[in-house]
Amino acid sequence: MRVVGAVLVALAALVFLFASVLKHPVYTPDGSVYARFAARDAGYSDRDATAAEKAFYGGTALMQNARYREIVDLAPGVWFARSRVFVNRILYPWIVGMAMGAAGLRALFLVSAGAYVAFGLALYWMLLAFKRPAFAFALSVIALALPQVRGAAGSDLTDMLAMLWWVLSLGALLRLSRETRPAMLFVLAVSGTLLALTRPTPYLVVLPALAIGIVRASWAPLLASLGSVAAYAIVAFATHAFGISEQLRWIYGNLPNGTKASFTTWYRSALLASVRFVAAETVRTIVPLLAIVAAIYGVSRSRTRAPMAVLAAAAIACLIAVPFNPVPSSFARVLLLPLIPVFCAMAQCIAEAALEKRTAMAPVEVTPEAVKA
Repeated sequence: MRVVGAVLVALAALVFLFASVLKHPVYTPDGSVYARFAARDAGYSDRDATAAEKAFYGGTALMQNARYREIVDLAPGVWFARSRVFVNRILYPWIVGMAMGAAGLRALFLVSAGAYVAFGLALYWMLLAFKRPAFAFALSVIALALPQVRGAAGSDLTDMLAMLWWVLSLGALLRLSRETRPAMLFVLAVSGTLLALTRPTPYLVVLPALAIGIVRASWAPLLASLGSVAAYAIVAFATHAFGISEQLRWIYGNLPNGTKASFTTWYRSALLASVRFVAAETVRTIVPLLAIVAAIYGVSRSRTRAPMAVLAAAAIACLIAVPFNPVPSSFARVLLLPLIPVFCAMAQCIAEAALEKRTAMAPVEVTPEAVKA
């Protein structure tokens, strides 16, 4: 049944991929940055990488934006210096660079498309931590069909590749919440490291691992999760990546013209507006409210306490994006997207607990044969 479910999930992902995702590529300014980095990783000089990026994005709607054209036309040395905020996201452009010989910069989209299919399988595997393959299959297909997920799959960004590593990490954490297994520690260490090399978010893995230590007094998962912190620190040191303050100032410096407030004033206002936005969306969309109720219910029950604590910690970790990137227009990518597998796992956990409770309460029929026995 599990193998059949995996095959069906893969087929569903391929249907969505060819029917929708590949037909609607999403070209972004950030993606053009990864294009230049990928070309440089492929062995291009800075000037040739710039020429390749201009040729690939020249016919897209991005070139109709005067602000974007101004950035593209910067001298390569100046451009790479101004794009240093992305320099520690090394895995995606490196993989794209490896594929450029066969696909050119279209590899930006092919890598995201391949990660989309792998994400579907990884999500199904993650949900099997709660058994019930039928539920795992249904939730996986629903997640694959969501516009936010399909949009990430069709983009030239790190999002889909990061989602793959995030779901693998979460699947390992859910299994480790019940039993410490060397194989799952290995999966957690590797996937957490790959996540940190794709997007600088090691806290996504560390906080749920810390929850396991608190609930189960098992600290091996936390130690395994620290591989992501080590990877982040090593890459940050090697690439002279921006710290949190520098990233926030980069966001402030790239605000639309006309912003006259000081950095401190802007950040205070942006953070308050972001918190209000998240609160309003939580009430409006209902799903986050249901997730909060599910987390409280799951943590209150001994059978589901450990995995639900992991999921609650994972949800809190996703919310760290708010103070790190207080731009509501980006929350669909940096906040909602990583929350989708968390919500799926919460739904699976609660559904399994409800079915187990119903089975336990069902009356047992006593037959004459049973009495004689």
